[in-house]
Amino acid sequence: MSGTAALPRNARPATVDMAPATIGERIDSVDILRGIAVLGILLVNMGSYAGYRVPFDNMAWVDRSTTVAIRFVAQGKFYPLFAFLFGWGMAIQIVRASSRQVNFVPFFLRRMAALLLIGLVHAVLVWHGDILITYALLGFPLLLFRNASDRTLWIVFGICLAIPVLISLPGPAEDFRTAYFGAFSGLLDSMVQGKQAGVFVAGSYGDAVQQRIAFLRYNYSASLYWITPVFGMMLLGLLVGRRGLLRASGDQRALLRRIAIVTLAIGLPLNALWVWQSVTSGITGPWQEVAMRGARTVGGVSLSIFLVAALTLLAQRAAWREHLGGLAAVGRMALSNYLLQSLVFTLIFYGYGLGVYGQAGPFLTLLLSLLFFRLQIWMSNWWLARFRFGPAEWLWRCMTYGKLQPLRV
Repeated sequence: MSGTAALPRNARPATVDMAPATIGERIDSVDILRGIAVLGILLVNMGSYAGYRVPFDNMAWVDRSTTVAIRFVAQGKFYPLFAFLFGWGMAIQIVRASSRQVNFVPFFLRRMAALLLIGLVHAVLVWHGDILITYALLGFPLLLFRNASDRTLWIVFGICLAIPVLISLPGPAEDFRTAYFGAFSGLLDSMVQGKQAGVFVAGSYGDAVQQRIAFLRYNYSASLYWITPVFGMMLLGLLVGRRGLLRASGDQRALLRRIAIVTLAIGLPLNALWVWQSVTSGITGPWQEVAMRGARTVGGVSLSIFLVAALTLLAQRAAWREHLGGLAAVGRMALSNYLLQSLVFTLIFYGYGLGVYGQAGPFLTLLLSLLFFRLQIWMSNWWLARFRFGPAEWLWRCMTYGKLQPLRV
């Protein structure tokens, strides 16, 4: 591993150092994508915050419709989108470090270590569904690919996407699944028993912390289905960041239009198959796993890529940029907004807060999600008119550099 990162192939030369990008240097579509991803993550996570566990067939029609809509639009699309943007951000940091002869590797390692610490605090003390730990841990192997060829990135991306599909197939993969998940059955039993005992309903804060630790151990032991597509999307983001595609200049727009058409054509039917299977269990037998996990993986990743291409193109149009502009501030504070969602809604739903866990259905929590996100748009714009970073972003930066960073504009 070299000390100073070499300028990657296809990367455009940069003239800025490792300081944060100014408003003029930022790409509007990237901040908008992050903002939309924050909303999508909230729509999906709200079901876990609220703890509504009524079987689908027993729900009121409005809750059934809401459940289908959220699964179709949001579930499985936005954590891959964040992973893509994570890889894209790494590519931009490499270019900027190279242009200033900055030693990128120690900087990135400190950055991942700081993110890992923030994620651990979040996962144990606030909410068990943390995704920051995953991104931080995958950042370390991602560093090994910083100078890999485009061909290598494409191949490994394909392998990462294929793994969940291959282990979903009937035949020898069934034996693998039985052995793999059987190895973690004790952790799973502990996690399920805690939920059945009503830890989040009536337990103390200490009980909830113990339950979160059980979740943490299981989630990062039995995570093969979803962790490889996340890493694959990081690699794709790294590749796209090298090529500067999200600037959508010149001939790149035609390429982005083709990408949007192809990924939408792949993603929609597979996503529809997964949603249908998740609510009806229409496919039984050896192909059930493929319809659930395989279709969700490929369909979700495809629609994530579609969102990147489509929103990048829309952001080039002044009218759309004006409509979507409010989301950019949320995206610039994505980490702060993500953590705030967990803090607020665990205090609302869990027993050590207002204690309404399991009482609010999908339709009501959807309305609550949209109202809270509208508040986050206002708060983010208000904050960034006065400060350079969101509070969590500022803390992350201070931890990375080992000293206090300027905060006020």
